[in-house]
Amino acid sequence: MANSILQLSSLELQQVIEQELAENPALEVPEDDPCENCDQPKTLCIDCPFRKQTISAEDLDISIYELEQPIDFAADADDNEGDFISNIRAEITLHDHLTSLLRAALPSSQWEIGEYIISNINDSGYMEGTVEEIAHDMGKDIDEVAAVLAIIQTFDPPGVGARDLQECLKIQLERLAEDDKGNPVALAMVRDYWQEMLGNKIGRIARRLRVSAKDVLQGIQFIKRQLNPYPGNSFRPPYQSDSDSHGAAVRPDVIVRRSAAGYEIEVVGTDQYILNISSTYRRMYEDIRNGGAKKYTKDDKKHIMEFVERADLFIRNINQRRRTLRQITKTIVEYQQGYLETTSKAFLRPLTRTRIARMLNMHESTVSRATANKYIQLPSEEVVSFDFFFDGSVSVKDLIGELIASEDKKSPLSDQQIASILQERGYNVARRTVVKYREAQKILSSRQRRQ
Repeated sequence: MANSILQLSSLELQQVIEQELAENPALEVPEDDPCENCDQPKTLCIDCPFRKQTISAEDLDISIYELEQPIDFAADADDNEGDFISNIRAEITLHDHLTSLLRAALPSSQWEIGEYIISNINDSGYMEGTVEEIAHDMGKDIDEVAAVLAIIQTFDPPGVGARDLQECLKIQLERLAEDDKGNPVALAMVRDYWQEMLGNKIGRIARRLRVSAKDVLQGIQFIKRQLNPYPGNSFRPPYQSDSDSHGAAVRPDVIVRRSAAGYEIEVVGTDQYILNISSTYRRMYEDIRNGGAKKYTKDDKKHIMEFVERADLFIRNINQRRRTLRQITKTIVEYQQGYLETTSKAFLRPLTRTRIARMLNMHESTVSRATANKYIQLPSEEVVSFDFFFDGSVSVKDLIGELIASEDKKSPLSDQQIASILQERGYNVARRTVVKYREAQKILSSRQRRQ
């Protein structure tokens, strides 16, 4: 349950809380008056001297008072008129979409390879570079990189991750064949007679496949009408039905605000639910634990014990989710402060989930679950995926552009010099990677840039 709750987005968490409230009679949202001494909900003022006088030692055995204080207690949970969070929009990119699928399809040990491959997929859906180059850059086995790429090529949109047009069309035709909507002649042409098809050698293809020329022409028409040579261009999140919308509405799971004292972090999703264990169930539970079990039937005791302990565990796990998200966000904010202050991607520092886990003494899978499919609103009011801070290639590309823009035009930086500068700044980037990122930005070589 802890891992499941940790992985939920804020909207999914609210749905789970509502479902648990409906199913568990021992769980409730208290509607009592605030504490007379501090005006906070009584379930939250355990440190209040007034409240301590009324809490027994037994009450503290079940941790129902661990919810952290929300930022604004004056907000009405039922009043959505001023809920600006629900109106915030951020675009789900192709990379965000593929990364979310990656986490569901591969073990965490292969996420680093998958994320690096995805960072090399352009807006048209094609992977730039080769498996050998990626394996060399990452110091990984070629077969392992190829296996991860093969998994990514099964993702939607069909054809994504292909290295060339032939592979792109082949992937799409194989997907259609799996759904019994394919064309075997078209698949055979793309797979086995690509050059003949490009040369419009209809007769030769027909003889090799032992079909009629009409079948070959129909296969070519099928390719033209049913396949997309640029799968990335057609990307739209499956839940986005508004064709006029250019981005999917995203509700941030964490909000970072700038204040006079630094940065404030709010974990969204549970402020409107101040969960508690029903006083009636709590009283019966304590009665059973303190020797009064004879008053209840066997079924009643099982019912009370099961639902009270289930409610207690549920609340503990929600509290743990909030603390974990807050810790991870705090570490990211401190580590990426240069970007938060400038909003320039050139100031993004290379960061991995493994490094975050070591800094917080957590398991890497905990960090991955906590940040998967979640979004953070920055002080600039930009909403980005947590994955944004773990994509080193984004900042490297921008940093290469800035280094070239500020270089001496009479003595421009070579690709090797740029790679050396990046390595001094903590980016383990090979010269061939610099070449690839430079060419992706349509920047000339140092010899051609010299004035």
